Amino acid sequence: MKRREFLKISSLAISLTTGMPAFLARAAAQAQSMAGDKILVVIQLSGGNDGLNTLVPYANGAYYAARPNIAIPKQEVLTLSSSLGLHPSMKPLMRFWDTGKLALLESVGYPNPNRSHFSSMAIWHSGDVTGASKEGWIGRIAETIGDPFCATNFGSVTPLALRTNELILPSIDNLDKFQLKLPQGTEKAFEQIMGLPRQNDAEFVAQATRHMISNTAKVQQNLSKYKAGASYPENNKFAAKLKELARLVAANTGQRILYTDIGSFDTHAGQRADQDRLLGEFSSGIDAFMKDLDSQGLGDKVMVLAFSEFGRRVAENDSAGTDHGQGGVMFVLGAGVKGGIYGDSPDLEKLNQGDVVYKQDFRGVYARVLDNWLKIPSKTIMGAEFTAPAFTV
Repeated sequence: MKRREFLKISSLAISLTTGMPAFLARAAAQAQSMAGDKILVVIQLSGGNDGLNTLVPYANGAYYAARPNIAIPKQEVLTLSSSLGLHPSMKPLMRFWDTGKLALLESVGYPNPNRSHFSSMAIWHSGDVTGASKEGWIGRIAETIGDPFCATNFGSVTPLALRTNELILPSIDNLDKFQLKLPQGTEKAFEQIMGLPRQNDAEFVAQATRHMISNTAKVQQNLSKYKAGASYPENNKFAAKLKELARLVAANTGQRILYTDIGSFDTHAGQRADQDRLLGEFSSGIDAFMKDLDSQGLGDKVMVLAFSEFGRRVAENDSAGTDHGQGGVMFVLGAGVKGGIYGDSPDLEKLNQGDVVYKQDFRGVYARVLDNWLKIPSKTIMGAEFTAPAFTV
């Protein structure tokens, strides 16, 4: 077994057996990480966000004909072009548009679309359109870098996107409760074990463990020193998650990818009330998060990518909602983004079984971010070459 492989396994064992939160134990990995300090924040809009009421084709009569009760009135749309505009709840994102830091990608999906939440999300998470892969695209990044602690999910359950056959990537839901804590009564025995003489790889792992312990205290101090540089909206659980992600970025824990979610966008009934609220929470949370990072001189390190597992049907249903569809809208904003609307707008006169036809493969969007932002060869992660419009600088 190669030293690097041995170390990855050993460091993981250390973090698991001590109860050490994995993202703080990354110092034990000592892996040869790829160069770069850019961070990608991935946000999952769970449930299937309706793209047509997000990026609104306000100049298209077919849109209003298909949605007599739930369409966004023309006078309320936040104008982006002569034919498209944002949902009015997304006003906090207009500052990114005005400064050329917001890209919107239309009609994004994959071949042979699946309307099942579980199956479609598995495809987005893995990058495998067959849905058979048990590894996530972010998990493969960790394997390629050789660091199981380069990515963190903020939530209670690790999504497929961060899973891998070789490594266990961490999920956290409360930074303040994370600390190195040995089982009561074992502290003395642990010190004795750490003091035993070792040679070769065994001594290397012992040094890594001591390094982990000293770095833990340092990182915890950095977390405790964090002071928000912006006001986060109250009663907004999504914004609260983003504040925790800002703490991780500010603590300089060496993260490359941070992952979280907001939902549910499964608006089969009463869509306007639910989607209006969720898009408002999403937009105000992102706005506060980026203001926070900018105030600390960290904004240029972060790019945000947001996706949903599918869009929704063009026609509203009898419950003032929409049912599962196909092509949807992706957001990319922040540093490294060349703002604009990318892709062809949906042709509402030519649908696929009542759905917007997908025209852009989401794997191309991933590839563009990997190659141009994270500087990680996309073919290594995605297994093939995929293209996307030049929405990055």
